[in-house]
Amino acid sequence: ADVAYLVDAMLADLVTPASNALADLDAVRRSILATRGARMFMVGSSEMEKSLSPRLNALSSRLTKSEVRVPAGASPAGSRHIEARLFARDPTAKSPVHVGLLAPNMRNGVITTSIPGAHFSDAGDREKQLDYLASRLYGGAGAHGIFLKTLAAGLAYSNGLRGAVSGGRLGYYAERTPEIPQTVRFVIEELKKAPHDPKLTDYAIAQVFSEFRSASSYESRAEGIAADLADNQPPAMVRKFRESILELRKDPALGEKLFDRMDRVYGRMLPGYNVKAAEVSDGIFFVIGPDKQLDAWSEYLKGAEGPGTRLFKLYPRDYWMP
Repeated sequence: ADVAYLVDAMLADLVTPASNALADLDAVRRSILATRGARMFMVGSSEMEKSLSPRLNALSSRLTKSEVRVPAGASPAGSRHIEARLFARDPTAKSPVHVGLLAPNMRNGVITTSIPGAHFSDAGDREKQLDYLASRLYGGAGAHGIFLKTLAAGLAYSNGLRGAVSGGRLGYYAERTPEIPQTVRFVIEELKKAPHDPKLTDYAIAQVFSEFRSASSYESRAEGIAADLADNQPPAMVRKFRESILELRKDPALGEKLFDRMDRVYGRMLPGYNVKAAEVSDGIFFVIGPDKQLDAWSEYLKGAEGPGTRLFKLYPRDYWMP
């Protein structure tokens, strides 16, 4: 099927008139010069703003406000053609949980997982806030954390238990692992034997405030603020969330509550800990590597989550644009 796709695509390219190709290129150009999705921001003095405003208004007025023509054959918005290609190749892949991308030229492996976490809009959701703080106990770059311990053991390069309130997601990531299952087992064992140190409560809270721009340039700060406003994430929302975290800090039993839920939170991020990935709503469990890495991970999953657990393989050709 893939060979037929290539032959058909080459044939279509050869017989497409130049006028059609130019029309498609023009459609791409016009899709960029449109108000839909456009953002502007300015950094400078009020005098500069007054001077440049007429030109900026003239530029924005030239952006088209009508729907642009989509080039023939382009995927409609929201289409999931990678999943469709996988399903066409393997009808059992109706709702794949564990997916691996074959990269035959690699030696090491990569794993990335992602689950829903707390967002700045969750100032009133105490459960999400507690889960997020619990996920930070052994995240970050502290000497006790998973990042440095894994690095010191030689089991990954860039790695760690990650989370961003701005994105509303938590997860685990590791690259250049000698063997993916070996690294994941190490992380799980380190977490299971980790001491329940109450002092780590403030360490976890501090990471809530790690997303800041005060040390950045004026330009990058302005661009970030403009993006936040366009994404309906105003400063008042961020302030309200962080104030709610500081309110939680007043609870003398906060440390115990975080450690009580730590295993459950990390279990959703790390396959084989104590929660089956299929039970995690909106979870992503993705690995990359050669056959040796993917086969080892497949065997690990069968032992950790049951013999019927499948690792569905993707290939670079699955990312071809339809």
